[in-house]
Amino acid sequence: MTLVSRIAYNTLVSTGARVIGVALSLVSIGLIARYLGQEGFGSYALILAFLAMFNILADLGLYTLMTREISRPGADEKKIASNIFTLRVIVLLIFLSLAFAVVWLFPYPLQVKIGVAIGAVAFFFLSASQVLMGIFQKYLRTDKAALAEVIGRAIQLGLVIFFIHLDSGLLVILVALIISAISIFTLNFFFARKYVPLCLAFDFSYWKKLLKVAFPIAISIVFVLIYFKIDSIFLSLGFINRSSVSPISDVGIYNIAYKVLEGLIFFSAMFVGLIMPLLSKFALSDLKQFKKIFQKTLDILIIFIVPLVIGLLFLSLPIAVLIGGKAFDVSAPVLQILAFAIGIIFLGNLFGHTIIALDKQKTGAWIYFSGMIFNVIANLIFIPKYSYLGAAATTVFTEFLVVALMLYLIYKTIGYFPSFKIIFKVLFAGIVMGAFLYYFQAWNLFLLITLGGIIYLAVLYLIKGITKKEVLMLVRR
Repeated sequence: MTLVSRIAYNTLVSTGARVIGVALSLVSIGLIARYLGQEGFGSYALILAFLAMFNILADLGLYTLMTREISRPGADEKKIASNIFTLRVIVLLIFLSLAFAVVWLFPYPLQVKIGVAIGAVAFFFLSASQVLMGIFQKYLRTDKAALAEVIGRAIQLGLVIFFIHLDSGLLVILVALIISAISIFTLNFFFARKYVPLCLAFDFSYWKKLLKVAFPIAISIVFVLIYFKIDSIFLSLGFINRSSVSPISDVGIYNIAYKVLEGLIFFSAMFVGLIMPLLSKFALSDLKQFKKIFQKTLDILIIFIVPLVIGLLFLSLPIAVLIGGKAFDVSAPVLQILAFAIGIIFLGNLFGHTIIALDKQKTGAWIYFSGMIFNVIANLIFIPKYSYLGAAATTVFTEFLVVALMLYLIYKTIGYFPSFKIIFKVLFAGIVMGAFLYYFQAWNLFLLITLGGIIYLAVLYLIKGITKKEVLMLVRR
C-alpha cells in the first residue's frame, strides 16, 4: 500500500469510526440531557468543562511533541514514547488532583463538586490514552485508535441506558464515562505496544529536555484552553451571567450546541494529525514539497468546511432537538453561530500544526495569548448582556483572530501564502446544496443530510471542483 493510499485508508476508516463514535456519543448526550433536564445537564456539562480545563493544562504539548519527535529520522521511539507517556501520567495525577481542590472555591452545588472528583478518574484514562495517538499517527494506524473509540463509546451508551433505567442520578451517570475511558485506554495501550514497546520510563534528564521543548507548546495550549472552555465557566457564574435566571441551565443550553462543535472538529484534527508527520519531515528538508502538502491539505479541508457550515445553518433546529429534545430547541441559534467557528477551527488545526512543524511554536504562543486576552474581555462584555449567544459569537471572533494571525506567521516564516481559489467552486456547490435544504427542510433530517451531501459532491464534481483522478486517489487502496 502506497503512502497516499495508507493516508486515505486511515482517513476513511477513522472518519467512518469517528462518525459512529460521535453518533454514539451524541445519543448518550441526548439521553442524559432528556433525563437530567436543562439544569441537570448543565451541571453535567459544567463538570466536564471544569475538568477539561485542568486536563488540557496537563497536556504540556506532549501529544503533539510525541508525533513530531518519533517521526524524525533516527528517532529512538521506545525512549521517546515511554518517557512522554510516563511524564503525561504523572502530570495528569497532579493537575486532576488540583482540579478537585480548586472546585471547592467556586459557588457550585455539592453535587457538581463531588462530580468533579468522580469525573477526574475518567479524564485521567482518556488523557493518558490520547498521548498514544502519536504512535498511531506515525505508523498510519489510526484505525486502531478509531476501533477503541467506537468500543468505548458503545460501552458508555449501554451503561447510560442502564443507569437511566435504574434512575441512578447524575453522579452514577459519570461512572459510565469512567468505565468507557478505561476501556478505550486499555485497548489503545495494547494496540500501541505492537508498534512501540511502551513502558514506564524515568529519564529525568530527558524529561528536562522534553519540558524545555514542550514549554512553548504548553503555553499555547493553556491560552487555547482559556478561550475554548472559559465560556462555560463564565456562563455558570451568576455575577457574570447577570441576565440569566438560571446560569447552570444556560451552561446546558450552550453545551448541547458545543457538543456538536467538539464532535465535528475532531475530524480536521484527525486528518491534519495524519499529515503532521509529513509536514514535520519536509519542513526542514524540502520546502517545496512542504508547501505542496500544505496546499493540498488546505484544499481538502475547504471542501469539507463549506457544506458543513451551510448544513448547520439550515439544520440547526432539528439537530438540537434530536440531541437534547424539545427542551433544548433554544440551542439552535447557538449552533448556527458556532457553525462558523467550526469551519474556522478546521483551518486552525492545519495552521497550528504547521507552525509546530516549522518550529515556530514560541512565536505561536503569542498568537494564542492574543486570542486568550481578546476572548476573556469579549466574554466579560457580551455574556452579561447576551448570555450563551454572546459566548457563541465571542468564540467565532476569537477563532477568526487566531487563524488570521497564524496564517500571517506562516507567510512571514516561509514567504508563502496559500491559494484559496478553490473556495469559489466549493461555495457554488454549497449554495446549491443550501437551496435544497431550504426548500425541503420539512423532510427527515437524516435524509436531508444524505441527499444534501450527494448534491454537494455531484455539483462540485460537475464544475471540476474535484476531479475523477482525485476521487480515485482517495478511494484506491
